[in-house]
Amino acid sequence: MSVATEERKAEAVQENGFAEISRKNRVEMLDLLRGFAIIYVMLYHLLYDLIFFGGMDLNFFFTDWWETVHQFFLVILFSVSGICAGMSQNVLRRGATLFLIGELLTIGTAIFMPEDIIVFGVLSCFGAIMLIYGVISPWLKRIPSIVIFVVFTLLTVVFFDFSRDETLFLIFRKIQLDLPDNINYLYPIGITSSGFRSADYFPLIPYGFIFLAGTAFSDFVKSGQLPKVFYKAKLPVINFLGKHSLWVYIIHQPVFMLITFIIF
Repeated sequence: MSVATEERKAEAVQENGFAEISRKNRVEMLDLLRGFAIIYVMLYHLLYDLIFFGGMDLNFFFTDWWETVHQFFLVILFSVSGICAGMSQNVLRRGATLFLIGELLTIGTAIFMPEDIIVFGVLSCFGAIMLIYGVISPWLKRIPSIVIFVVFTLLTVVFFDFSRDETLFLIFRKIQLDLPDNINYLYPIGITSSGFRSADYFPLIPYGFIFLAGTAFSDFVKSGQLPKVFYKAKLPVINFLGKHSLWVYIIHQPVFMLITFIIF
């Protein structure tokens, strides 16, 4: 790193009042964004329970505009998680933990809720992509961040609808693929058979691409060079939810389902 670069970094750190981010010096804006995302996830699951378990008629839940809102918050959740993973010192351990919890959730729903089994849900997806990132990060860090961001953003755009209708978006047009219908074990990357079903499905394509695009910002965020408000912005309750998003995610759905069954 050149002397000029070091001087600019020092000036930025002095101006913002931050050294490089550590576990005790959190980036509050990331917790805030993740907090808003987890609040949306909670709302989404509450509405899902009210419709499918409580029998309520909430037609807006199936509209295109609600799907747009849904995907917007998912992009926030996965990109912020990618930024955080890029700053983590134990991404492999955290990835293994999340993947294990996700697979236990699959086993639990298969036993107790077979009609609503969860196969490769959001926790499995996060765990898998963190494990993948933990393995490839030494090579990724040799590539300029802007290249990582552009490549994985383009891949996200091209493959965004791949898992839903087997299409690719290329040069302002969609290309329909004709994939075999009897592939049973490629569901982690978004290729499913006609008999596949999951109440909560997040394939690595495209969500892993969103996550990896987010990692491109990790070093820049960690360096302390963003405006001070980015590191200090805080709404206590929302930041708390964002900081403890894993536990909130694990706990809230059983609680919502129990309440729904009691009321309805």
